[in-house]
Amino acid sequence: MTITRSALLSFFSAALAFASIVPPTPVQAQTNCPKVTRPEIAGLFDRWNRSLQTGDPNLVTQNYARNAILLPTVSNQVRRNHEEIQDYFVKFLQQKPVGKINYRSIRLYCGVAIDSGTYTFTVVNNDQIQEVPARYTFVYNRVGNKWLIAEHHSSAMPETITSSAE
Repeated sequence: MTITRSALLSFFSAALAFASIVPPTPVQAQTNCPKVTRPEIAGLFDRWNRSLQTGDPNLVTQNYARNAILLPTVSNQVRRNHEEIQDYFVKFLQQKPVGKINYRSIRLYCGVAIDSGTYTFTVVNNDQIQEVPARYTFVYNRVGNKWLIAEHHSSAMPETITSSAE
């Protein structure tokens, strides 16, 4: 038993040492990257925002990939598929949201684009118009010939905005 245990320990020690000096097989870089521009990616927010204004949660959900993740502004539930995403928008669209980008940064990668920044939503809540400043990140993925939202994170700003200079 001692010999077997010692042999196993030696084998695992050698395997660990080998793994630490031999680099893993490199990942093959994708060479067929779809052409896209920052204005095209900025237009995807406009497409999404226009779909919000239809009041149709199905139209909004069509902007998302089938396996998209939504971390919504006004729900604690992570939405992990079209059914859950659509369920979120059924309630959210009742507030007649209209979004406006305040600041954005768009980064382009091979088949993936990231648009993050801040936006303000104008919503109707109890017959009162309110503005809700929030931060966002949209991660878009090219699916066939269409850019779809793969991940969307939106969260209300944690600090209240004051009129004094900071």
